[in-house]
Amino acid sequence: MQSALLNRSCGAAFKATRPNACSRSVVVVRATAEAVVEKKERRLSPLERGGTLSGDQAAGKDAGEKARAMATGTTGAATLLQIVDGRFVDDRWIGGRWDLNQFKDSKGEVDWDKVIDAEVARRKLLEESPIPSINEDPVNFDTSEIPWWAWVRRFHLPEAEKLNGRAAMMGYVLALFVDSLTGAGLLEQQESFLGKVALHICVFAILLVRTSSDLDKYKGLIDEATFYDKQWNATWDGVKRPSEAESQ
Repeated sequence: MQSALLNRSCGAAFKATRPNACSRSVVVVRATAEAVVEKKERRLSPLERGGTLSGDQAAGKDAGEKARAMATGTTGAATLLQIVDGRFVDDRWIGGRWDLNQFKDSKGEVDWDKVIDAEVARRKLLEESPIPSINEDPVNFDTSEIPWWAWVRRFHLPEAEKLNGRAAMMGYVLALFVDSLTGAGLLEQQESFLGKVALHICVFAILLVRTSSDLDKYKGLIDEATFYDKQWNATWDGVKRPSEAESQ
């Protein structure tokens, strides 16, 4: 009798706990589904959105045309710096010249740095893949249309600042070296004739040799200047020259 009651109570307990187990599994499945939904609908990070900026500014500082086009979402329709059927094709190149309206910034002013970059890229492309010049497709753009101050700001100012810094560092090192050898101070070196000569030599040397590649350039110029003389002398190897025959 007691065993029957015990079996009944265990069965009742099993039936009572079974739905609870099912309900727990359902709760777990629902919680997992909700977690998946929340994971899919999470907000994009600033890097995924292109940073805190928007538009072409999201491409970063000094970004190329390709990166700016990707940031603005115009990569599919834009045609930049291509040669099609023997002609230069670019959406910004209209009527044989750059359309300056397409180079304006957010303030409505022409960004001349972009114009310079585009013209440099066009000439580099034509240098690598030359195309014939035809009257039907003339080139009307002239680099003189770019203001002089844009060229100075783009190329001359950074170069001048770099050269001034090098001249100042080299002058200080040489003045310190002369001071340690002779005991002459900086003012005494500036007032002496030899000090002024050494200063000019230092400055002109820095102007002439700006980078290590300049040495190769000057070497090439020397070889080119003496090439024709070497070629002329090589033609007379093993042959008597008229001047030598007359002297004999």
